[in-house]
Amino acid sequence: MIRIGFVSSIGSGGVSVTYPDTGKTTTELPVLAFAGIKQTFEKDDAVVVAHMSNDNSTAVILGKFYAGDDPKAEIDVSNGTLNFKDKSGSISLAEIIAK
Repeated sequence: MIRIGFVSSIGSGGVSVTYPDTGKTTTELPVLAFAGIKQTFEKDDAVVVAHMSNDNSTAVILGKFYAGDDPKAEIDVSNGTLNFKDKSGSISLAEIIAK
């Protein structure tokens, strides 16, 4: 089951999520590290959560959910290259390391 909730707290073992429709808060859930990149969160961030069963404890946070508050910056991984982009331009990880 896929759900959308809001970050309640951030701990050393994961992130707790509150679902507005039930008012229930999960225990600390693990977070997906897509392409090995650690995600960071702040309290009240909207997140997408994949539950493996009907309880709140067996789940993985897939990532933040953006709507009208699109973050104006992005990370792109393609053809083995990691690129960081924002309104000022883009730079690859290889270019950063070379500096």
